[in-house]
Amino acid sequence: MVGRLRFIDQFTVMLLDLHGTFMFRGARFSETENFARTYRELGGRALGDEEVRRLVLEVCATMEQAYADPRYNEHFSSVWHCLEHITRPQGLPGWEVRLLERVIAHHEVAVIPSACVGALRELAQTHKLGIVSNIWSTRDLYVQELERAGIRDLFDVIVFSSDHGTIKPSPHLFMKALEAFAVDRSQIVFVGDSLTRDIAGAKAVGLSTIWIDTGTGTVDESVPSPDLVSQDLREFLGR
Repeated sequence: MVGRLRFIDQFTVMLLDLHGTFMFRGARFSETENFARTYRELGGRALGDEEVRRLVLEVCATMEQAYADPRYNEHFSSVWHCLEHITRPQGLPGWEVRLLERVIAHHEVAVIPSACVGALRELAQTHKLGIVSNIWSTRDLYVQELERAGIRDLFDVIVFSSDHGTIKPSPHLFMKALEAFAVDRSQIVFVGDSLTRDIAGAKAVGLSTIWIDTGTGTVDESVPSPDLVSQDLREFLGR
């Protein structure tokens, strides 16, 4: 007896977003976060607690404003450049700016739960996998988390926005990922939790899409509809 064909069985390649797709509890940038503690754990001593907090929150507010403005999709500044601009009047040494950059990275990176690890291992048995993700910080801590979870080698390509100075829905990031696969775009599906960045961006370059509906976003009627809606990775494995 032939098994039921799932939606994902028509594809040979699956590209995935990170935050909200298989990585969670990241972007810890609220005013209640103890940025100073992270700073001191990383070896920082020169700045006072309130100064660390002020600088980190100012950088985050600046980047959030730019992130929400489509004009910056193709030219998105790095955490380093934003910090450098904000701290320049204080004359902070470069090593201190780099330390603050690491503080922000530690609060941005999230955790890959074991349930998602299992789902990704199952997907890797039937599909080639890749990552296309918007991140503000450098890739280092994200790669470390992939390695900690034991899944770094599952991905044929990893495209982080901070490596390219652009953010989804920019087609540039999707196109960089497509270069790694010698298949027609009809064989590729993109999975992400953002309708405006993941679904609209992937659709614009001719990819099928799966929207991870976390229940926290709002539906934008101007965005093309995803081809499948799922609650999480494990759900669409059986659909």
